[in-house]
Amino acid sequence: MSDTTQDTQDYDYQRYAVLFVDDEEKIRKYFRRLYGDIFRIYEASDGVEALKVFNEHAEEIGVVVTDQRMPNETGVEFLAKIADRHPDVIKILSTAYSDLDAAIGSVNKGGIYRYITKPWEVSEFEVTLRRAMEFYVVRHERNHLMAAKMGALGNVLYGSRLAAFVLVPVAAGVELKRVAEGVAALVRMAVFDTSATGERGPLDADIASWHKVHGREVELTSKLEEKIKAGLPGGSLAERAKALGEALGAAGAEGVEVAEDGDVVKLTATSDPLPDILAEILGFSDSDKGAAAVGVLAAVLDVYDGGGVLTRSRGSRALEIDCREGKERKEAAPGAEVARWLFDDDLLISSALGLL
Repeated sequence: MSDTTQDTQDYDYQRYAVLFVDDEEKIRKYFRRLYGDIFRIYEASDGVEALKVFNEHAEEIGVVVTDQRMPNETGVEFLAKIADRHPDVIKILSTAYSDLDAAIGSVNKGGIYRYITKPWEVSEFEVTLRRAMEFYVVRHERNHLMAAKMGALGNVLYGSRLAAFVLVPVAAGVELKRVAEGVAALVRMAVFDTSATGERGPLDADIASWHKVHGREVELTSKLEEKIKAGLPGGSLAERAKALGEALGAAGAEGVEVAEDGDVVKLTATSDPLPDILAEILGFSDSDKGAAAVGVLAAVLDVYDGGGVLTRSRGSRALEIDCREGKERKEAAPGAEVARWLFDDDLLISSALGLL
């Protein structure tokens, strides 16, 4: 076994395919015999056939290797046809030494990763193919992850904007302080470091109907208004933090503990229900956990109404929140802060940046 094969034997090089294009059948057979055990290979005899094969298997192909001099069209002309729609696919041009100058001059036209000259050096070409496939996988998965996270960010921004519209009349109709700040704190804590695993979660929902989402928000916010008017626990900062811990426990948090540590009250849990709670409040879910989610939001608002500030910390537990006294500030008219939130994208964006 070669050093290259030894170093990379655990990598799945057949997850995506290689499209090999050459008008000489014996060269295609030679390529398949040399590399068929390492890579999944599709073949074509010229640019026209290659375009057909590529279009049929575009989602599977990660690397294209094509000869430059072929009937009907050159390799660069074929690669140029797929460059705009599939920029992530790694393109390698195989060329005779006599065509090298023309190939070099055409590299940018097809977005070519690199060119190789015939005859190939077998082990060097294998390294080139392995590195090309690794590069494709890394770039492809990075782009998909970013697309997913940007979609999730958009959902949180839209959802937060809808929630703000719903919260304005609630905040105007009850005597609570710092409502917008409390809601923003819950958003920040719920999207905290959600990109760590790269997995889709409740905030990555594919929203089919924003009208339905808004209706769900109205329903839950009505429950919030009823809960606030019925009276929140109040008391000292430690008592309000304890009430938040109980609300989190009712919403599914496991192993909840609340302990005073000097001027800070620490709330920890061995599981984290906050993304699900926020998804409920934003109307992304229609489960039966809406009342529990509203209870958590009410407890958060109670902490802020009492002058507290909540920040989520990195720790050994799945959930670790610090509750401390906030700075004194001049109070705005009821609902004014929430109304300002409707037009303050900076607050929304900073609340959701944890997704990136």
